[in-house]
Amino acid sequence: MNKHILLVIDHQLNPDKYTKAQLEDNALAAYVADAAYDAASHVSVCANAYYYDDDDDGDVEYWLNEYFERSGENKDDYIMELNK
Repeated sequence: MNKHILLVIDHQLNPDKYTKAQLEDNALAAYVADAAYDAASHVSVCANAYYYDDDDDGDVEYWLNEYFERSGENKDDYIMELNK
């Protein structure tokens, strides 16, 4: 389970839970993780969409869908993890 994606989904469900600084930290850490793995997961793009308030056109949802399609993980598993 990707902790950066988990935070993005948590922020999507609870928009007032994280500060701008926390979103920035998540975006930067996701970028480093993507670079380290040369990942096609687009985790950092998804995290950046919230940090830069760039969700006007559904960017976050698009990149979340891309992440789950490419990783083979299940979004419902992430939501269940958040509801624990």
